[in-house]
Amino acid sequence: MLDLNRYVPALLVWVSNKLSSSASHRYREKFELGVTDWRVLAYIELYPWSTASEVCQLIGLDKGAVSRSLTNLDNMGLVTSRPFGLRKIQYATSDAGKKMYSAVLETALAREEALLSGFSQAERELLIKFLHRLLNNLPAVDAVGSSPNKND
Repeated sequence: MLDLNRYVPALLVWVSNKLSSSASHRYREKFELGVTDWRVLAYIELYPWSTASEVCQLIGLDKGAVSRSLTNLDNMGLVTSRPFGLRKIQYATSDAGKKMYSAVLETALAREEALLSGFSQAERELLIKFLHRLLNNLPAVDAVGSSPNKND
């Protein structure tokens, strides 16, 4: 029988959904950005001149959400773009985007601190280590239930 209070995928989803929902509300209210816009802006600030597909690969968002976010960030003057190859575009933060990144980062780090309150530094390091291990296990999770023979 499934015990949702101990089922790790459910617990991760609950934490993620509730954290994202409250972040989206707070960031819209304070910065006029949704949480997806913040994630994409942060990625572009950390990895300038990235393509939308590179953003999708690292942070696990679908192409449509990243595309909408990049359009929104561009319309707000927070990113600049340049053509790359035949059909790709690279993005970097503009000066306004860098200022927005710094402003949102302050709130994001304060929210992280609130989330981790009550955890010792050692527990925080262990949690981060475990989360990275979970990320590394995702390919094995994706393979569960897939057929080794495409004709099956």
